[in-house]
Amino acid sequence: MKVFISYSTADDQIVALRLQTLAVVSMEDVTVYVPPAFTRHSFNGMLNPVVAHQLRESDVVLAVMIHNPAQSAVDEMNLALHEQKPLIPLISPSVSSDSYASFPHFLLDPSDPSKAEADIVRHLATLPRPGNGWNKPLLALCTLALGMILVSANADSR
Repeated sequence: MKVFISYSTADDQIVALRLQTLAVVSMEDVTVYVPPAFTRHSFNGMLNPVVAHQLRESDVVLAVMIHNPAQSAVDEMNLALHEQKPLIPLISPSVSSDSYASFPHFLLDPSDPSKAEADIVRHLATLPRPGNGWNKPLLALCTLALGMILVSANADSR
């Protein structure tokens, strides 16, 4: 399974890179692509060609949004929808609802994180399966991401 992780800011990138590392060391047959930091800036309204290629080659797009998404992250989510890729935006409560209202999304409620997890489980059950057994590693990545978003959101509020 090829996972593309979209993100906005440096804080979001830290979570994305941690998820990539955890996937590499603990999950067989899972590759994770995290776009380089320099691609978070708009290139005349166009996605970086390497980033666009990696997204098109992915099986699923996971978006980690602790802060309002940069235009590049919005463009990546739009491309995922255009390419009919499964898109799983995981949203911190600090993100403006205007930023994600047009996308399917999973909003983390710090008082009840299990709701987002249950919503993700239900969503994963509806997705086409590109290979055998990819729901468990994807759920594991999503659950880890939710925990990291929760920790990051708590750190931001201090």
